[in-house]
Amino acid sequence: MPAILTILGSSAALPSNNRNLSSHLLETDATSFLFDCGEGTQFQLKKYKKKIHRISAIFISHLHGDHFFGLPGLLSSMHMLDRIETLTIYGPVGLKEVIWPLFTISGSVFNYLVEFVEISTSTKIELLQTAEYTIFTFPLKHKIPTFGFMYLKSSLGLNIKKDFVKSQQIPKEWYARIKNGENYIDSNGVEYLNSEITAPAKKRIFYAYCSDTLYFEGLAEWVKGVSVLYHESTFLNEHQEDAANKMHSTAQQAASVAKAADVGQLLLGHYSARYKSIEEFKIEAKQIFESSKLAIEGLEIKLAK
Repeated sequence: MPAILTILGSSAALPSNNRNLSSHLLETDATSFLFDCGEGTQFQLKKYKKKIHRISAIFISHLHGDHFFGLPGLLSSMHMLDRIETLTIYGPVGLKEVIWPLFTISGSVFNYLVEFVEISTSTKIELLQTAEYTIFTFPLKHKIPTFGFMYLKSSLGLNIKKDFVKSQQIPKEWYARIKNGENYIDSNGVEYLNSEITAPAKKRIFYAYCSDTLYFEGLAEWVKGVSVLYHESTFLNEHQEDAANKMHSTAQQAASVAKAADVGQLLLGHYSARYKSIEEFKIEAKQIFESSKLAIEGLEIKLAK
């Protein structure tokens, strides 16, 4: 299956009638990842028919309630639904101390293991890596320690060099064999070394999640070339002073990051509850970056390879 991103919540601080609190679900071939877990996230997972047992890791950007108050309910539901697989939660220092006493006091004992991994970094670092993917984290600029995340699909196999393809009439059945590392033997029995006719497949960055942050130019370098960039846009341009004071961004500032980073698509989100309509966010962002889109609940995006 292609990697699918689903928006579960798009509101800032206060939920509204049509918008839930921050959360994104990324489904890949083997597993699913949850980015932030605002209050009510488990209801959104159920509403959009997502399998919570596929979630192997949860990434919490920072310790403001609208980004993690949904954790206790979700963890409890996983237990009651007989989860046995280990769940890893990545987040700022202090997350476990905030969450775990709730279960200790209530005498809750889970069927599965919950591992907490603390994040503390002043630069972009790798959080975890498998043969299929790599996930990075990097610092954002907010009132408390806050981190962004990036999902990178790892290379699979090799690419056959274009000049070799043009010079040889390679039978189709050989393509997969060459990409898996075999030498090529043509119809005359001539053998071509795999190392001479292939090149490593280029890694392609798929998705970056940038929650609450003040606008800063350096962020563009950390999310350079992603297929889909989610960047908070709490305020419209007329409230730029509020954005600065509260260490948030405007839609146009998010678009400026997307343009500088040369991303494929920008997703706006984390809209202040003061705005009844969010269409103006897209209008303002498109003035700077045409490929801007509103993150709204239930939106699904297939991440391009």
